Amino acid sequence: MIGILLLTHENFGAAMLKSAELIVGGLEQVRAIGLNRGDDITVFSERVRDAIQGMDTGDGVLVFVDLFGASPYNATALVSTGIEQKFRCVAGISFPMVLEALTMRESCSLNELTDNCMNAGKDGIKELFSEMNALSEEKIKK
Repeated sequence: MIGILLLTHENFGAAMLKSAELIVGGLEQVRAIGLNRGDDITVFSERVRDAIQGMDTGDGVLVFVDLFGASPYNATALVSTGIEQKFRCVAGISFPMVLEALTMRESCSLNELTDNCMNAGKDGIKELFSEMNALSEEKIKK
């Protein structure tokens, strides 16, 4: 099974996992690590490295970070060259991406899961009135 690691500022990742558990049930091989105000980036990077190494059971680890170029992303980049485990890192985490990862991680490869999650993130962005108008237009056509 592919491990899922959420690296975010403060408790954002932990809150996402708590919400996801309501929908998909118990979570195995899943972890969130928050970077808090005043945390040392070197220590945080070591926690990231240890988490990736500890979570990989052979299928790899999909790492989500909240912001491209921010400290959780940079910490992952910092440790990426010293890790033998296979992992992918996606910036710009969203709840649809997390749900996709949790529900599909046993049925596809790490690369496929990464692509699927990125698509789920893009597809999950909707604007209420545009969607309502599209539904109304569909009903008219029928």
